[in-house]
Amino acid sequence: MDLAVTYLKKRFENPFVLASGPPTANADMIARAFEAGWAGAVIKTLILEPVRNLHNRFASLRAGPEIIGFENIELLSERSPDAWFRDIRRLKSGFPGKQVIGSIMGDALHPGPWLELALGCQDAGCDLVELNFSCPHGCPEKGGGAVIGQNADYAGTIMAWLRNERRLTVPLIPKLTAATADIAGIGRAVAAAGADGLCAINTFPSIMGVDLQTLLPRPAVAGRTAAGGYSGPGLKPIALRCVSDLVKQPGLPVMACGGVSSGMDAAEFILLGAPIVQVCTAVMLNGYALLERMKTELREFMSAHGFAAPGDFLGRANRCVGAFSELDPAYRVTGVVDEAKCNGCGLCAVSCRDAASQAIAMAGRLARIDAGKCCGCSLCAQVCPPQAIKMVRADRPPAGVRQSPP
Repeated sequence: MDLAVTYLKKRFENPFVLASGPPTANADMIARAFEAGWAGAVIKTLILEPVRNLHNRFASLRAGPEIIGFENIELLSERSPDAWFRDIRRLKSGFPGKQVIGSIMGDALHPGPWLELALGCQDAGCDLVELNFSCPHGCPEKGGGAVIGQNADYAGTIMAWLRNERRLTVPLIPKLTAATADIAGIGRAVAAAGADGLCAINTFPSIMGVDLQTLLPRPAVAGRTAAGGYSGPGLKPIALRCVSDLVKQPGLPVMACGGVSSGMDAAEFILLGAPIVQVCTAVMLNGYALLERMKTELREFMSAHGFAAPGDFLGRANRCVGAFSELDPAYRVTGVVDEAKCNGCGLCAVSCRDAASQAIAMAGRLARIDAGKCCGCSLCAQVCPPQAIKMVRADRPPAGVRQSPP
């Protein structure tokens, strides 16, 4: 089963690429990732004057022991452009089959830094260059990052600066933010100015929480915090929507980023039209070796559906995404309980009673749904711990589910 994909005429041995972030902070780390099988890596974003990152810059959101959301107030690379250019050459020499992707940032007013960094990445051997129009913290207040990705004029102008530089031939990929009213509008602006592809999305502006013992917001730096970038599994639904929108318009090839932590997550993004998925937070929490599990899971998904390569299902699900007005108001479903799975917890009955149509009653240790009362909302199926409730067409008998009459 071949996991290789092509993006902007570049061959990736599999769809998995390290996103710009802590796992790509230097060449030695990227080299270890390449040895572990990652197809490519986006270097930590370059600026002309390297930054110094804060201590205590991470926070997490947990559901029990599991981290379901993550926040950072980390900035850009702490290394100089010249040091990175040397390392890019070394990476391309040592790993010619891997894709090394530059990442650069300037501000919205001055073309010089953008041109200098893009040409430097190209001359060092980068296969693609990502334009960071999306960092949500630290940079916007200085005229960079998300302040660009939220403004079509800024984004289009910077893209045009780069595209009009005749020496610059490397493919250019703006990385966009979901913190805008119309990400497709920003996509159209950079496409019109000459972007080759798009990446969606960066982290989302957030405050992770407040420590109820210290009464300080998290993460706290000497007793204070600032809004940071939200990532991890909780970001995936937002990223999926943005990828779907951008694949439809402007229609440039999209790299997906945001909440990818499994091969099944990757399959969802590929189904919506993104052949490449970037991963950061999941690697921070699990290490580079996570790749083998993700590849195995993606192969299992493909085998179950008879797909031989990711291209066989690229964009297949996005055909089913449209405007709310296009949805069928005559479509009817009702809940059906599989008695073999029902554990009698009663959570479905409580949820239906207090937030739906009062259609569920407990008969001893079994939930029973009154189809005449059921409004088809699917709340019961969402809350059921053993997933014993399925939604079936109201005008069709359920298949393969044992159910007694109410």
